[in-house]
Amino acid sequence: MRRFLAVAALLAATALPAAAQTPTPKPSLTAASVEKALIGTWECPYQSEQAPPGLLRLVIEKDTAWKATLGVITDQDIPAGEVQELKVDGEHISWVQEIMGMTCRTSATLEAGSLKGDTSCEQGGAVAITAGFVLLKK
Repeated sequence: MRRFLAVAALLAATALPAAAQTPTPKPSLTAASVEKALIGTWECPYQSEQAPPGLLRLVIEKDTAWKATLGVITDQDIPAGEVQELKVDGEHISWVQEIMGMTCRTSATLEAGSLKGDTSCEQGGAVAITAGFVLLKK
């Protein structure tokens, strides 16, 4: 009996670390909670070799359809075209926008209260700028 208890204790002790390493499933968000989390004003600092430093401001709205505006706020005027091809798929959002004569494709994912994403801008068929970003809700 003592040997059984010793083996059982050893198995229990080796099973605990394995159980602790099992990833906890990410709680799934409902469509309504994702919408509520996405809607609003998002900002982050902006820095580039091609433009003066400033602030990116993304405003996401939804009435009957999704709408977004993205502005680059600096001490110089950087014209940004209208957000086009806006798509929201669960916690993922993507769009295309013309900025300073470049076509920029952006995608982001809602993660722990921030929008983490990447942008790739092309000019004349060649990639001119790539950047990662983390937008925080204002």
